Amino acid sequence: MRFLCLTILVILLCSWNSSVNAELSPTAEKVLSTIEWVEIPAGEFLMGSTPEEAEAAYNAAKLRSSLLEKYNFDAEVPQHTVYLSTYQISRYEITNAQYRAFVAATNRPTPRGHNSEEPWQDENFNGDMQPVVGVTWFDAQAFAEWVGGSLPTEAQWERAARGTKGRKYPWGNDPPIARHHANFARRYNKPTPVGQFREGEAPNGIADLAGNVWEWCLDEYNPTFYQQNGKDVKQDPLNLRFRDILRTRVIRGGAWDVGSTFLRSALRSMFYPLDSTHSIGFRVVRSRPEMKN
Repeated sequence: MRFLCLTILVILLCSWNSSVNAELSPTAEKVLSTIEWVEIPAGEFLMGSTPEEAEAAYNAAKLRSSLLEKYNFDAEVPQHTVYLSTYQISRYEITNAQYRAFVAATNRPTPRGHNSEEPWQDENFNGDMQPVVGVTWFDAQAFAEWVGGSLPTEAQWERAARGTKGRKYPWGNDPPIARHHANFARRYNKPTPVGQFREGEAPNGIADLAGNVWEWCLDEYNPTFYQQNGKDVKQDPLNLRFRDILRTRVIRGGAWDVGSTFLRSALRSMFYPLDSTHSIGFRVVRSRPEMKN
């Protein structure tokens, strides 16, 4: 088993290195032209939550009988200052249509979904403008690099969702309202086409950062990562070691099948990078974060 994991890792590292250095193919260029970008200017923002904010969120979650435990909220603490270089993030989650072009051009496996229930064989998940789901972290990062980008770091994702004023949700501090702000709590019982909830967009127009589908981030999940940052301002933080392909990765934003508690932009969650499910998709960023082997 260990030998198999090491073999897979070598193959993945080779494919990453080649994709980083290669020019984009005509098909990738065509798909790239369909992605709308929102630029996030360089600067500082407050990431995470204060102990008081985390405690209040935990108490509110208990009232809603959510499955989240206290440690889920402790992972948001402490609030700390992060400096991010300028980057662009896709306005929408990557769609089935965009991912189909990637699969056709690269012979990548089609999305595998959960328990081998292939989402592209289900009309609830295979619409062209629905976000692609059923992809692993490696699938998502491979697509991102195919178009010359990357998955967003956890800090990039939170900056896009919360802005510089620490919004609770992409649209502001008001709690989510179904059919207005986001697709959640099985209101539609499937992902909706991207960009359907204009009232739920961030002020700069980034859509579906709350609800619809969870979104893969580049980072490994570490519940104490914020606590390790100390008092210094961190620049472009990234928690990722390619040597360990089994470590959980961060997912953010909530999804169509979870309650409003999961939609808070500061909430950190996780999933195994080789697994996939019908409620996790992704969006992409450029310029690419610096990744050290």
